[in-house]
Amino acid sequence: MIRTMPTKPPLIVWWLIWGAILSAFFGLYGIFSQFVELRPASGGAAALAGVVPLALGATCRFLLLPRLLHTAKGFPVFIVGLALAEAGGLVGIFLAGDHEVYFAAAALVLIILHAPGLLRSGHSPMS
Repeated sequence: MIRTMPTKPPLIVWWLIWGAILSAFFGLYGIFSQFVELRPASGGAAALAGVVPLALGATCRFLLLPRLLHTAKGFPVFIVGLALAEAGGLVGIFLAGDHEVYFAAAALVLIILHAPGLLRSGHSPMS
């Protein structure tokens, strides 16, 4: 049995997934932010639940992804980081109450920072 090393997907796949996550976040935020009466009035301790996925997403983006970018393991880290960034924003919508905008803005910035054009490993651009 011949074992082949997994290769990383082409750059267009990275861009398509990034665009899908970004547009899904805008769509879900637009839908769920309309239900103001279903959310708590103020943040409280439950609002901190949105900080955990945002922090883990930032860890994936700034600590793990630059080291693994040019390997086959970089793509799953990219997807996990994007998912965690989006999850932090969505958790903030439901649990942060009046502070939902801050969680949405932090998630949006983190999703934008995951853009494949901004990913660099050292000084060599992503190929």
